[in-house]
Amino acid sequence: MSGITDSIDIIIPTFRLDEQYLLPLIHLPKPGGWKFNYYIIADNPNVKPGAELQRLAQEGVIQLFINPENRGPGETRNTGIEAGSGNWILFLDDDIVADDDLLFRYADAIKAQPVAIGFIGLTDFPAPVNAFTRALDAAGLTSIFTIARKKEQFKWGVTANIIFKRSALQDLRFSPELSAIGGGEDIDLGARISMLHDAQFTCVKEARVTHPWWNNGQPHYDRFTRYGAGMAMLLPRFKAFNWYAFPNPVEGLLLALLCAPLFFIFLSWQKWLILLAAIPLIDMGINYIRAAGMGYRDLKVAYYMTLLRCSNEWGMLKTLVGRGYAGYFMRRINVDFTRPRHFRTNRWRIIKLVIYLILLSLLIFL
Repeated sequence: MSGITDSIDIIIPTFRLDEQYLLPLIHLPKPGGWKFNYYIIADNPNVKPGAELQRLAQEGVIQLFINPENRGPGETRNTGIEAGSGNWILFLDDDIVADDDLLFRYADAIKAQPVAIGFIGLTDFPAPVNAFTRALDAAGLTSIFTIARKKEQFKWGVTANIIFKRSALQDLRFSPELSAIGGGEDIDLGARISMLHDAQFTCVKEARVTHPWWNNGQPHYDRFTRYGAGMAMLLPRFKAFNWYAFPNPVEGLLLALLCAPLFFIFLSWQKWLILLAAIPLIDMGINYIRAAGMGYRDLKVAYYMTLLRCSNEWGMLKTLVGRGYAGYFMRRINVDFTRPRHFRTNRWRIIKLVIYLILLSLLIFL
């Protein structure tokens, strides 16, 4: 094999230009017969490259770009796509630690399936280190990162570790609108490529990287609010995969506030306040049961799970309202892009509904 058919563009968007992580990625062992082109794009006009990165750029080992303004991760990746010409495009995050054989695993996968639209690698997290990281695990917020361990094929993968075939990508790019929000652009682009070719990405669990816990594992919620905003933007883009559900806690609180005059026909304001307080508390109780089933029997885990969920739901709700998509209230989207039933539920939603009905009956009749 030779020429452009053997080349892989490795695109790494970064804000920090942290050589601690970038240099090991640049110096990963590489299989023979392949050309690897590195595109490091800093989405921070004020960042200063370290001496080693400057040397590598001057010697042509990497191509280093610094955005004149902050453009978001999606637009930054688009810069790398446009700069390169390799027939495969590997996206990596700037803070991951890759297994030494990462590029060998992808090269083997490409040789085995040269007509594939792309490959999803495995992005692992370290073992949880505290109640917050256990909550991230129990809430399923890291599950999509490890999809390669669970599936043989999927329609999209996180951009921490995924490779696209350039000819499959064609003129599709990461959405500037979603990039500005900071969520959903990886889902959107992967799904559009899959639907364009009526194909899925092949999962390669052997192509493994390890992602550190966000914010060093300390509690934070802005990331998950952005994820919720991104999901809200996906609803009108993929209407065929929408479905309705019972209100989540944030939607439930909003409905309780909007319907307060109706509640006051049956309830005193004190009982109405009890009902309001019960909405997140019931959710926390359900989260405790779910976390305990995974071996996390710490009430703080359930507390963080509830805050994480509410931050995600708040991001979704405020985006729907702010963007004029209020008609998508109580809608969800199948992120595996299978055709959903019009209305979906599960045992946890049914349990919560029963608890709400019992509580409401007690408040009315006692």
